[in-house]
Amino acid sequence: MPKINVKSIDIVYEAFGKGTTVFWLQSPWGGRNPGAYYVAGRLSNKYRTIIWDSPNTGQSGNIIKDTPSEWHLCCEYIYGLCKALGETSVYFVGNSGGGEMALLLAHLYPEIVKGVVMYRPSDTTTSIEKAITKARYYDLAEIAEQGTMKDVLEYSSNPPESRWAEISRWVYKLAINPKAKDELLSYDSKKFSYIMKKWGNWMSQRGFYKANLDDETLRTIKVPVLINPAIDPFHTEEIAKELYEKIPNAKWAPSSIIRSEREMYGAPGEEHNFGGLPDLMPHLEKFLIENDSE
Repeated sequence: MPKINVKSIDIVYEAFGKGTTVFWLQSPWGGRNPGAYYVAGRLSNKYRTIIWDSPNTGQSGNIIKDTPSEWHLCCEYIYGLCKALGETSVYFVGNSGGGEMALLLAHLYPEIVKGVVMYRPSDTTTSIEKAITKARYYDLAEIAEQGTMKDVLEYSSNPPESRWAEISRWVYKLAINPKAKDELLSYDSKKFSYIMKKWGNWMSQRGFYKANLDDETLRTIKVPVLINPAIDPFHTEEIAKELYEKIPNAKWAPSSIIRSEREMYGAPGEEHNFGGLPDLMPHLEKFLIENDSE
């Protein structure tokens, strides 16, 4: 599996096809799942398509550092990966939390961003998204605050049974690698708790769907941005329309599907990872053709 050392950790990625580069993004814990391979398969006959395992996910290395959010951490390593690969003009296409990551990249590293696609911008203030944030960050922060990193690993290996228990297991999964386990156990538990709370607080904000950027900052994003809502209770048309109205060069792609909570969070893994991606692809391909010809 191809990997490149970026800022002292290995980043695992795959690249398919030739042509203008498209980088597929999901939430920080999405990784190279079936949805990523589906998109790469659809695009690679015309475009160079990159998928990756973000830090702390899949086969990439682990790094816990004091950044504003886990999204900022990913952006830092995406930028480093692109520089290492010689990528200087990239379309960043994001699904759900990957859309906010693509938007954040356009703000932080505009020099490498050719365009952005936001499929299903996310509202993280709903009860389900709050529970996901709690499992990913706050529960682990509480254990670390009260105990040691050994306690965190033990909790992460066997969290209390719940709908979202698997989300808390990410630290345990990192520790399967003996070197990573030693690094995690040596980490200061109070600092780990502080960072988890910080990352959770950023994800929990009302403005998450716009990468917590204010209106003035959104107006500075000049690259073309495709907005496609794929309506459901957690990725509403309302927040997608707000982005469309506030980003200067935004383009709108209406969704033909409305998904239920069951379809979003109760489906088997592969089905969830594919989601409504077949509905996105014609809009994405049209967007790429139109903007690549300009």
